[in-house]
Parts: sequence; structure tokens; C-alpha cells
Amino acid sequence: MALELSAGLPSEEIRALFKRIGSHMAQAMPLARCDSLQELQAEFNARWASIAWGFSSLREEEDFLEIIHACSPLAVAFGPASSEWISGFFEGAYQVWFAAQGIPSVLRVRAEEPAITSAASQIVLRLSRVHP
Repeated sequence: MALELSAGLPSEEIRALFKRIGSHMAQAMPLARCDSLQELQAEFNARWASIAWGFSSLREEEDFLEIIHACSPLAVAFGPASSEWISGFFEGAYQVWFAAQGIPSVLRVRAEEPAITSAASQIVLRLSRVHP
């Protein structure tokens, strides 16, 4: 499937497609309002567990929030060569969920490079301020 996608569309378009899919999935699985990062992580993990899509952990740093998503079936199915597309899915999903929690519009979820690590197919993202 990854070969077919990459043969038919430019990488940027595949990433945008996966981001839209992630956004739509998150909209279909809304979160309860959370008052702490622990509650938010529990809400994320409840949604992922309901569809057997791995789990996430949140780690607060000085100028960003790190999101590590582990055991993604997308990462397993498509492999590291498609990490740019797969990270687009999770950028879309987490951005919708954070926006629903009321984060400022200057904050965006972005994948780290490389987005997928070899350890348990972890996808590493950051919620941070957008720099022009």
C-alpha cells in the first residue's frame, strides 16, 4: 500500500491526506475537558485503546510539550520509510484534540525528525509555538 501511495502522489500530498484523516478521526472521537496533563494523557489513551492504536505519553519541557505515541499500527504497517505521512496523521489528530481543550492558536503539533524511532515504532511530536 505504501508503494502504491508513493508511486501515485507526491510525499507532501500524502502527508496532507494523512493529516486530514487524523483530524477527522479526532473530531469523531472527542475528548472530555481536562484540567491537567495527566487527565489529558488518560483521555488520549482511552481513545487510542478503544481502537487498539497504541498509547501516548506527555512530557512537559520549558518551551514545548513532547508527545510520544507508541505502538501505532500505521507505523508498523507502513514502516519508517513513510514516517512523514504517518506523523501527519498524528499531527492532525493531536492538533484537533489540543484545540478542543482551548490551546492558544499560536501553538501547533509538529513531528520531530525523524518522526518514527526504531524503539517500539514511537512517533515523537511537539506542541510548541509556531515561529514565522
